Amino acid sequence: MKVIKFISILTLGIGLVSASPVRPRQAPLGKWDIVGDSQVAAMHIVLASHKDIYIIDKVEGNKIKQANGSPAMSAVYDIETNLVTPLDLTTDTFCSGGSFFANGTLFNSGGAENGLGYNPGYTSARFITPTDANPAWMEIPDGMITSRWYPAMATLPNGNVLVMGGSLKGTGKNNDAINNPTYEIWSAGGAPQPQPVHFPFLVDTMPYNLYPFVHVMPNFENKQLLFVFANTQGIIFDIETNTVVSKTPVIPDGVRSYPLTGNSILLPLKPSLNYKPTIMICGGNTAMEITSPAIASCGRIDPTDPNAQWEMDNFGGTGRVMPDAVLLPDATVLYVNGAGTGFAGYHRGPRGNPLYLNDNPTLTPFIYDPETKEWNTNLAPSVVPRLYHSVATLVSDGRVFITGSNPQPNVELGSKFPTEFRVEMFTPPYLQTGLARPVINSVAGFTTLNDQRIQVTYQQTVEVKITKGQTNSFITAAIIHHGFVTHSQSFSRKYVLLKVISAQEDPNDNNNITLNLEMPPNPTILPPGPSYLYVLDNGVPATFSVSLILGFPTT
Repeated sequence: MKVIKFISILTLGIGLVSASPVRPRQAPLGKWDIVGDSQVAAMHIVLASHKDIYIIDKVEGNKIKQANGSPAMSAVYDIETNLVTPLDLTTDTFCSGGSFFANGTLFNSGGAENGLGYNPGYTSARFITPTDANPAWMEIPDGMITSRWYPAMATLPNGNVLVMGGSLKGTGKNNDAINNPTYEIWSAGGAPQPQPVHFPFLVDTMPYNLYPFVHVMPNFENKQLLFVFANTQGIIFDIETNTVVSKTPVIPDGVRSYPLTGNSILLPLKPSLNYKPTIMICGGNTAMEITSPAIASCGRIDPTDPNAQWEMDNFGGTGRVMPDAVLLPDATVLYVNGAGTGFAGYHRGPRGNPLYLNDNPTLTPFIYDPETKEWNTNLAPSVVPRLYHSVATLVSDGRVFITGSNPQPNVELGSKFPTEFRVEMFTPPYLQTGLARPVINSVAGFTTLNDQRIQVTYQQTVEVKITKGQTNSFITAAIIHHGFVTHSQSFSRKYVLLKVISAQEDPNDNNNITLNLEMPPNPTILPPGPSYLYVLDNGVPATFSVSLILGFPTT
């Protein structure tokens, strides 16, 4: 008994020492730099090439003009020069969706009402191909039979694009009169106006069913299976047979979709786990109340498991509504942006005395390790509040591009939470180790990299030559599709760890290594289209990634 008492006191003493305020605290990791001005408020972004980010907003008085003199709604941001070039549009892109076809063309659908010389965008279909000599939007104003505001989109394993849900016009939360519980499927170069298909799940999940979460599920049976989630519910849906395969349990703690906006990601897929899918949904809120605290929990689940159950944790100890998540090259997840209270939407009241629907910005990023299920919360905070209509994406050099925040209906400057045009780059801790970074020298025989998308196919073994970063190297590689980012989502985003079949040192220079990397086994693991190859040495990414286009073998 005495021994037990002695040990308990000793343990308590150690606990007190470890929490002592006199112990030096590790300096926060990561670094923020304000690098530019987006010129167009960034409601939607997509990494279009290794250096270009397409920005899409809505009809409002942005800083730069398009060719006809109207305020620009879209632009190209060059992350190497921080220069911005406007792109012309004629229909309002407010709260639209986007995804890539297999051929590399970006498809943007839906929008909102007319204004400032622009036409309505509710039924619009828009297309742009980043690899064109002079990329420009091509629009079909009546391309869709039905109006869509807040639709979800996803690239399917066959290379077509799904457009799902939304409402017939703008709203704070959905209602029966304007709900659009349908989906449609577009093919590249196909005829416009595909017929919508009724989707009862978007009736069952009213009223919190806008921008439903959609993820393509990996399988080895060539099935086009989707995990679809809205409100508190999720299903596995077979898009080919138009049937619900299974349902997941209700997620605890509250609502996770707009306007009680949480975030949903498909965690990195690994060949060692046979590409087992794990969905992670974080944040949200319990009520449309301005002072309501954001949900401080995350749920993990394999929705394909016949006995699927939510595994919950505390979101690193901080609640967030409207968080953005970024899959980093080292297979961890960065969470940024969002608010500690409230819900998605514009401020109420006059500009001079606004009442914000969301407040208490969460300025400190967190990094989650899916392998250990641990949170790194000791990261440097940003100085820029990023609330409603904020965005973030990984870029080629391993940093994270972050911009946006516009919690008001029009451009407002000088207010508590103004329309935010500042662009930040966040440098993750893996770029602060002091370790040398590897360099990719060639991919599939190409030594001139990122002047084109290098064509690769499923199961192909691709030769990649690198200069390693460290003497005792541990090389990993991944292929990442960054998706179309808007409203705390990234449509079609996927991270797939690649099999390193072999790694051979150059006998004349052991710093140079020839890798043989096996591409994903089938298009359910990673749908066809543009992606980026990342190579890491001991968790430190190469100086740049390489633009690929994953497709089917030609016959």
